[in-house]
Amino acid sequence: MEQHKRHRVPPVEDVRAALQRIVASPGFVNSARLQDFLTYIVEEKISGRGSAIKGKTVAVAVYGREIDEAGSAQNLVRVEARRLRRALDEYYSTEGQSENLRITVKAGSYTPSFDTVAPGKAVERIVAPEVVEAAHPAARKPRFAFRPVMTFAVALVAALVIAAGAALFRDALIASKGPSAQEKTPELAALKERSVTSVQSFNIAQQARGLFFPLFDSERQKIALASFRHAINLDPHLPSGYAGAAQVLALLSFMSPDAETSSDLLAQAQDMAARGLEHGPTDAWAQAAQAWTLAVEGNVGEAMKRARIALELSPEDGHVLDLAGLTALLSGDALLLSEVSDPSRYRSGVGRFGANSMWGTSQLMLQNYPATIEAFSTAAQRGLPVSAPSLLLLATAYDANGDENVAKKTIQEMMKTWPDFPAESVASRFFARDQETLERVLQTFRAYADQD
Repeated sequence: MEQHKRHRVPPVEDVRAALQRIVASPGFVNSARLQDFLTYIVEEKISGRGSAIKGKTVAVAVYGREIDEAGSAQNLVRVEARRLRRALDEYYSTEGQSENLRITVKAGSYTPSFDTVAPGKAVERIVAPEVVEAAHPAARKPRFAFRPVMTFAVALVAALVIAAGAALFRDALIASKGPSAQEKTPELAALKERSVTSVQSFNIAQQARGLFFPLFDSERQKIALASFRHAINLDPHLPSGYAGAAQVLALLSFMSPDAETSSDLLAQAQDMAARGLEHGPTDAWAQAAQAWTLAVEGNVGEAMKRARIALELSPEDGHVLDLAGLTALLSGDALLLSEVSDPSRYRSGVGRFGANSMWGTSQLMLQNYPATIEAFSTAAQRGLPVSAPSLLLLATAYDANGDENVAKKTIQEMMKTWPDFPAESVASRFFARDQETLERVLQTFRAYADQD
């Protein structure tokens, strides 16, 4: 009876101290969006404005959206709120398990509760009191700055697994002819001073990375892997050969149905990724390849950290953007996936054509079905490849949007064109950390796959 008082209001300074411990924890320190989201709703609550916290207000204040687009942006807020709840659950089950004052956000609400937990009650929720308005005016003002995100994003990825293979290969062929933009970089100028084989190693690796898509083409992956290993043999001190080998080995591990083979390939990928960073700690490709390898390994926190480092080092490199996007997909981070595939974002080098599939995938994950439909249904009109995954995701968006007849025709077209496509297996692998999207895709496929 004396362990807690059900209506006791926790002091504002205690709440802020608890907040600071959370945002400084490993699960939050590398996610500015989650930090800003949680800080905003906590500060609003302790300032007496808890009842005014709505999806629209969060969209405007935290994500920098305009009032007239805040309605659609609320889908983004819902996705982020789910991430926030998962992150809080993880925090209180690990480093925060001894916390006596806990900040929680109930499902269906964005208003936080501040719960006083009795000693030894690591998981049990004791109270959910309201916090009164801060006594001092200064306490009313949030002591932080929000970082607006890039254009609102929403949806999927599977088309990316087979998307744009021919176009990407063409990029690689073009890169192999005559002087390219890359040959004018300071890196190549320095390599020319070093040796001809160093230049050769660099160029081979740059050309081979354009073979990464379509992901399911194992023969292309073998050719790319052989090229990366040749680049390593030519100059074992450059990071690009190792980065390329790591990305392919990690992909082969991810796609292998045999557990022992998958484990062996992943071990090789981890070794190559480590060597790439050893020879190029500030190389964006090496960082991105490490991120992708970590995502396949299941180390989501470190994978996302590496992906963001890669993007900071080279925010316009198309291949780095693609690897960061794949990392975000496996990590269930629809916002980062949409950020790197935003149609308005400038992309250089290879990787320009996979962005449409990534964008469509991110929009599906964010439940922006009209944007998903637009991305995948107009791909062929814009000269972009159409694949089994893109049709699967397009059908899912049609179904969720209420266009059941079109969804049925799309699934049947996919099955007629690609009768051996393992739809359920592919969806399960790529959406393993986004169960809501996975269920939606599987339900759509199962609903129409057996119909005449």
